[in-house]
Amino acid sequence: MWTAAFEKQDDILQNIYILGPYFIDDNSPQNIEQRLQKMDLSTAFRRNAVAFMRSLPVISLNRIMEYSIMLHYAVTEKQISVSDLTYRDTDYKQPVSDITASSNIEPVVHGSYEAEQEMLRMVREGDLNFEKKKQKLSLGGNIGKLSNSNDGRQFKNAVLVCIVLFSRAAIEGGLAPEVSMTLTDHYFQSVEACTSIQELKDISATMQSDFIRRVHKCRQNPDYSKPVRNCCDYIELHLEDPIVLSELAEQQGYTEYYLSRKFKNETGKTVKDYIREKRIDRAKFLLTNTDMSIHEISERLQFGSQSYFTENFRKAVGIHPTAFRENNRELSK
Repeated sequence: MWTAAFEKQDDILQNIYILGPYFIDDNSPQNIEQRLQKMDLSTAFRRNAVAFMRSLPVISLNRIMEYSIMLHYAVTEKQISVSDLTYRDTDYKQPVSDITASSNIEPVVHGSYEAEQEMLRMVREGDLNFEKKKQKLSLGGNIGKLSNSNDGRQFKNAVLVCIVLFSRAAIEGGLAPEVSMTLTDHYFQSVEACTSIQELKDISATMQSDFIRRVHKCRQNPDYSKPVRNCCDYIELHLEDPIVLSELAEQQGYTEYYLSRKFKNETGKTVKDYIREKRIDRAKFLLTNTDMSIHEISERLQFGSQSYFTENFRKAVGIHPTAFRENNRELSK
């Protein structure tokens, strides 16, 4: 692999700076050596080629991401996140996918069913609140026996399972299947190349943040202005907190009246209706995937009272919250 950074002036390409070549796993040079052995090449050329391949560094995916960001800054003096990087396949014709940044969250694999469903919801919805809420799956949870080999193989298998789950959830959330599948392949290679539990934790943390942030990006409505998108993001991050219109307006530097009109013109909903709609969506998830009582859900989502929550839920969904829970649990069986 190589990393390229592009120097432009007035949008005209001036120079291309290359970092590499390098490998992100030990299997690639071995595969190339095997292919060279089958080709009609001179002994000297084959020997030199193999020696060159063996001289190239094997660098972890997370470290390459850091180097790529640093290279881009050195060339352009502009800061980017790893979600701005683009991964291209070997024919250099079509961009295949983006590869995103690492984060400080802990690894994610199987835990309790409730925690797993909450994590998949966050991926599906591109919920940036995942770092704040810390409702994540844990490598220390009950992940079952996924290997008869050592703990390293067990951990690898657990992370591989999680990659598949997140990939499918991301597609359901709107991420293009070809992007999600390419990322899955890339993370699979990186996991197999890991030689320590810490490397697995780093890859797992990156993968979790990666899928969530990608879904969030693709779900952002390009027709909304930045202030309205900021409001929508804030609302989805604070569904379980009191949300005050005056604070939203102050954050965007607008009066309440101006923000209300702008929000309604762009979304077709009032701020109050938008908040209610998102809270009902979250309530549907909690009813389906948790044992929380209707009273607990109404309090958690700031409805004030169970009766007020039930009234709003019935208007939005068409049935009582209890009936919704029973119907969806019956379907899951």
